[in-house]
Amino acid sequence: MTETSGYQLELLRESSDFTLYRGRQPGNPSPVLAVALSAEQPSPQDVRRLEREYSLAAELGPAWAARPLELTRVKGRIILILEDPGGEPLDRILERDHGQPLDLTRSLRIAVGLARSLCQVHRHGLIHKDIKPGNVLVDDVCNVWITGFGIASQLPRESQSPAPPEIIAGTLAYMAPEQTGRMNRSIDTRSDLYSVGVTFYQMLTGVLPFSATDPLEWVHCHIARQPPPPDDRAGIPKVVSAMILKLLAKNAEERYQTASGLEGDLRRCLAEWESDGRIQSFALGSHDVSDRLLIPEKLYGREGEIETLLSAFDRVVAGGIPELLLVSGYSGVGKSSVVNELHKVLVPLRGLFAAGKFDHYKRDIPYATLAQAFQMLVRQILVKSEEEVGQWRHTLLDAVEANGQLIVNLIPEVEFLIGKQPPVADLPPQDARRRFQLVFRRFLGAFASSEHPLALFLDDLQWLDTATLDLLERLITDPDVRHVLLIGAYRDNEVSSSHPLMRTLAAIRDAGVRVQEIVLASLGPDDVGRLVSDSLRYERDAADPLAQLVHEKTGGNPFFAIQFLATLAEEGLLRFNRNAAGWIWDLGRIRAKGYSDNVVDLMVGKLQRLSDRTQASLQQLACLGNVVEIATLRMVFGQSEEEIHTALLDAARTGLILRLEGAYAFLHDRIHEAAYALIPDSERAGAHLRIGRVLLASMTAESLAEHLFDVTNQLNRGAALLGNAR
Repeated sequence: MTETSGYQLELLRESSDFTLYRGRQPGNPSPVLAVALSAEQPSPQDVRRLEREYSLAAELGPAWAARPLELTRVKGRIILILEDPGGEPLDRILERDHGQPLDLTRSLRIAVGLARSLCQVHRHGLIHKDIKPGNVLVDDVCNVWITGFGIASQLPRESQSPAPPEIIAGTLAYMAPEQTGRMNRSIDTRSDLYSVGVTFYQMLTGVLPFSATDPLEWVHCHIARQPPPPDDRAGIPKVVSAMILKLLAKNAEERYQTASGLEGDLRRCLAEWESDGRIQSFALGSHDVSDRLLIPEKLYGREGEIETLLSAFDRVVAGGIPELLLVSGYSGVGKSSVVNELHKVLVPLRGLFAAGKFDHYKRDIPYATLAQAFQMLVRQILVKSEEEVGQWRHTLLDAVEANGQLIVNLIPEVEFLIGKQPPVADLPPQDARRRFQLVFRRFLGAFASSEHPLALFLDDLQWLDTATLDLLERLITDPDVRHVLLIGAYRDNEVSSSHPLMRTLAAIRDAGVRVQEIVLASLGPDDVGRLVSDSLRYERDAADPLAQLVHEKTGGNPFFAIQFLATLAEEGLLRFNRNAAGWIWDLGRIRAKGYSDNVVDLMVGKLQRLSDRTQASLQQLACLGNVVEIATLRMVFGQSEEEIHTALLDAARTGLILRLEGAYAFLHDRIHEAAYALIPDSERAGAHLRIGRVLLASMTAESLAEHLFDVTNQLNRGAALLGNAR
């Protein structure tokens, strides 16, 4: 980054986050665009967006994007300098017409140009994630360039957690439903196509498809409301209206699958309109075929189980009486996926969702999973407005009274909400446990109310600790606890009748609490057949031979079936034939390959195809747990955040791990287990001991107090070597 002030800049557009200029340097005939941070003290996220866009310079082409040239400082302000391809921001064009729609010819020409440029974005392995008029440049002949790549992803799919809408990266008015984190679906290139649909709708009608007054209402619009059909307005042909509604489909599988498929239909519409003055109806998307295997994320064969889940939450909302819902089944059968369907119904109710996951390797850390769940809620509160944070502060202080330090000890982030707390009096162990349970019950009650009912999801109960089990029993049977649905998921093949969980469940039932059980079985041949035919976009009969083999090899386990299909594509045994515009496979070659019927073996095979560097990074990640914060990885890896992202990029691209905001997570327990299995038995204790020592040496006294159990857990698992010399 260089220090310079040699640009002469003319203001084009100003927003709360970024200001766009057009200008040049004296003596340089080539014009430039300049994007500056609007705030005098910009947020770190906004700075990262400019840095991110600059880092993608080599990936962007001048025919379809405004290419970054340098990241500089002008009078102390960080500015991103871009090549100026010409044209004007589309939002300025729309504003200049005072909200009046553009004429159909111009709208179609711009839409063709936008689809063509977006096709190149996707071809270069990018998901833009913020397509909107402000990031679209249009010239007089409707050539289109895309800018604003500050949150673009280089992963084929990206996971979005249900974070507060105030902090989700992107622009809410143009955001695809899955980008909100409430759809139980990943973000991919089809998310950009939804945003194109919003933009096209605005060009043709002069208004957005939805209107909202606050961020959560925007989320609700995108995930649940249907827009008025554009052809309700005069002059918009029905087929064009149908194209826009297809782009705005809530589920990605129902949208256009590719920008090139959209471009083809738009060109046909434009040609007919310019030659005949009308557009005949035709079958949309007839050439819309992706050469990437897009396995649907919808849940097959789970309609009844999802209805049971939603009905339980409806009862809690209506009556306030808490319930316990148990979801059981083998690993990979889709327990978490079913529970995550709750996110959609929580939005209109302004309900809260807290989730924690017990870790097989951290069973000796009491209350860790509850801390994880409520840490998630506290972080969501901390990003809200000062007024809302103040209301929560008052509510929580009322709840914990003089014992707030007990909660701060468990969830350090709470201190940012309620401030420094006085020390609590020492009590005998039994009295101290009763006091903690009472304070935690009141703390939970602050989140669970009629204004915002709470769904508390605890995954992998087969690994829960006895302290948490005792607390959960007292919480769910306490008459003062209301408006909470407690959901627990566990592997029923790992929980026998003598497991402590079973005894506690019996006591909860005896106390009169409503307990429901959902037992998830493997998918039958018909459901696997639908999964395979939808993935390949083939008729069922044509896909059935492959579907039968998938069912035979995976036993109908959904996670195994999806990973098996993905492995076939990765190894070229299932491939896209461009001449036939469809997928082909050879059952004989697949059978001859001798794939294991064990999902862990399959995942180990996938991991072993990664580079040695990536495998080594995944082994360390596996030692640390299922979800690991990047700050911890920096200490353990001894690398910068950028170096960590580079080391794990291939694993993230293949979908084995998820890159979250500030953390990495394994996609599934089975992948976590497979990564850990890569470490020879004889080396595991040494790996844990090294990690424990690194953490111990890297932490301040304050951070060590927060992460004491994590450090102790690593040292305990390397205890056999503790007597050895360093």
